[in-house]
Amino acid sequence: MCLMAGDDYTILRTKFLKAFANLPEKAKSEEVIAVIDEKPYTWIAATIEIKSESATGKKILKILKELGVL
Repeated sequence: MCLMAGDDYTILRTKFLKAFANLPEKAKSEEVIAVIDEKPYTWIAATIEIKSESATGKKILKILKELGVL
């Protein structure tokens, strides 16, 4: 299932990784930024999913885009 076009995905992934790089360490490990299938994802957990290009990572990016975070 394709959640977004390739270019859109690449742009969102880049925006996410830039935002992640600029966060304080405490925020990266404590702030929940998305809930997928009733499982909360912190910035660190989301980064792992996004870097591995998993379906969950793509869902996280889609949610963050819809919320206006990215």
